[in-house]
Amino acid sequence: MPARAQNARMPETPAVHRVDVAILGAGMSGLAMASALKRAGRHDFVVVERSAGLGGTWWDNRYPGAAVDVPAPLYSFSFAPNPRWSRRFAPAPEILAYQQRLAEAEGLLPHLRLGRCLTSATFDEATGRWRLPLDDGGVLDARAFVCSTGPLSLPRWPAIDGLARFAGPRLHTARWDAGVPLAGRRVGVIGTGSTAAQLVPELVRGGAQVTVFQRTANWVLPRFDRRYGALDRLLFALPGWNRAVRLFWAGTSEAFRRGFEPGSAAQRRLVALAEQHLRRQVKDPALRERLRPPYPIGCKRIIFSNEWLRVLASPGVALVTEGIVHITPTGVATADGREHALDVLVCATGFDVEHSLALPVRGRGGGALQDAWRDGPRAHFGTSVAGFPNLFLMLGPNTATGHTSTLLFIEPQVRFALRALAELEHRGQRWLDVRADTLERFDTELQQRLEGSVWMQCRSWYRAASGRNMAIWPGYTPEFRRRLGALGFEGFEFG
Repeated sequence: MPARAQNARMPETPAVHRVDVAILGAGMSGLAMASALKRAGRHDFVVVERSAGLGGTWWDNRYPGAAVDVPAPLYSFSFAPNPRWSRRFAPAPEILAYQQRLAEAEGLLPHLRLGRCLTSATFDEATGRWRLPLDDGGVLDARAFVCSTGPLSLPRWPAIDGLARFAGPRLHTARWDAGVPLAGRRVGVIGTGSTAAQLVPELVRGGAQVTVFQRTANWVLPRFDRRYGALDRLLFALPGWNRAVRLFWAGTSEAFRRGFEPGSAAQRRLVALAEQHLRRQVKDPALRERLRPPYPIGCKRIIFSNEWLRVLASPGVALVTEGIVHITPTGVATADGREHALDVLVCATGFDVEHSLALPVRGRGGGALQDAWRDGPRAHFGTSVAGFPNLFLMLGPNTATGHTSTLLFIEPQVRFALRALAELEHRGQRWLDVRADTLERFDTELQQRLEGSVWMQCRSWYRAASGRNMAIWPGYTPEFRRRLGALGFEGFEFG
């Protein structure tokens, strides 16, 4: 045999790792799913995470001032209370530390595959399993695929002409580079949502001269924050007290939700509180007028801040409300003919929620999820998509709210996924898939309830390009928990 033939190497077959459940994403929902599997005695699972560490959005969002905007006792799982919060609205590093402790306590660390990406996800009808290639050449072969990337994972850069030509450092708040010096520099911030409201006061404190570019003003309410002392931490260590505080904030959040009902007395009270807050923090009537939103309160995510309005009125900040025409190598040109000179440009422009699941996913018959979601994402209770068996979304379409913690939606979804796996085993079947007519009826109900709601009265990330609301759950949180908890499998098919 010729030497060349002797030395020729056959192509290597990718290493296949067969598991019961593959989880994509090690943020809050991924950790919740992994913890539930462990507690149910199901240890045959892996969690794939693209970042070098767990945490999801709290790993990504490291900009100065990052914090949760719901009370921290409500931003911890019912099965894992946290007695260590330093204040009511916890800063991002504390949330990341909570997630790390949770993963350690629940024994999840050996299941994590950090710094790895799935390149695609394909349901194999012949085997009834998901084939999930990894970027390192390996392949996961899983009975169930849990996608817990969430809606806030893919940074959205603004579609502004010239953005790539800016010569200085260009930062996105979800990909923060702490190595860029900001003190004494001219920093432009595009965006005026919750992220900017947390970031800009910190930039000013750090000595930056900040120019804020506002397209639309946002509703701002006081942040009733406070530091937790030794007595608080002592009480939080008592399980009964922790549960009681969590229930209190859950109830308070649902009461706050009444303010989103158009024309209600609760809505009028919220507007009055916001107006009072604006007048107290901004003395200049002309500036106040520029900071009054032109849409109903609740249509976009409300900002809770005691600093945002005040800092916009301070000498260290210039508020620009003229529209951006284009970006130059040295600054931002606006519709009034001015160019605002900048050293650093920061985009606090959030996430591409509509296309957050960029992974190519193919289900039965080779159908692509991206095609099924051409007019905007939709899923049965934000969890199941017709044509994609044994796929469970965490915080999928229409599970967002503007008033409470996402964890209150994650836990019911996790419990449903476990029930579905148990149902498969009980029936001796390989897969289950929500029927198309079941999903259609559910989505029609949601869209009818959302029609005429406050969330359809302005442009926001809640809505897809088609105009349909892809994000918001139209009711109160207990309804979601109750309905998903009682959901049977009559509307599903098995194979």
